[in-house]
Amino acid sequence: MTKLCQPVVSIQRADLSDPVSGHLSWGVLIAQNLVAAPGPLEWLYDEKIPLEVLLASARRNSPGFVERIKPEGADVMGLEDHAEGTTAVLRLAQPSAHRSATDEFRKEEFEMLLSASPDMWAALEGAGGVPTGIRELPKEQVLGPVREWEASLRRDLVRDRTRRTVGEVTWVWCPLSPKCGCPGQWW
Repeated sequence: MTKLCQPVVSIQRADLSDPVSGHLSWGVLIAQNLVAAPGPLEWLYDEKIPLEVLLASARRNSPGFVERIKPEGADVMGLEDHAEGTTAVLRLAQPSAHRSATDEFRKEEFEMLLSASPDMWAALEGAGGVPTGIRELPKEQVLGPVREWEASLRRDLVRDRTRRTVGEVTWVWCPLSPKCGCPGQWW
């Protein structure tokens, strides 16, 4: 499968379908099944909040492509005496179809930046580990269109293929059924 563009990533409340009101944190797809999210991470520790990761990218002439994938685990990283500067890496239950962030990570620069400031996300930004500016994205402006894409995709989900006669129903059914052309039992 061809990978789609690099997506916008939003950690969401799974119990809220609206992407704007369900938004908890921005993130970055760093590998097909890994999403990094900046602190603060109170939402991650609240066991009452069901989580999912929304990944969305625009398309030229149709609604954007949207995935909602459950996380199956998370690792929190950073300096233990600076919880506000931690970063979470969420493992997705299945790989995303989107393209991951591809900047080159510079380990020495990361170590230098994290030594100067306990904000791990800022150190990742400065060292090419994640794109810059993710934390400052305007929620409504970015996720508002995703709301419309999901509504459009939902409207287009069902095609009414009911027909007036048995022959017409058979004509519609056979291309969809892998058994329609089978000759039946041979024994």
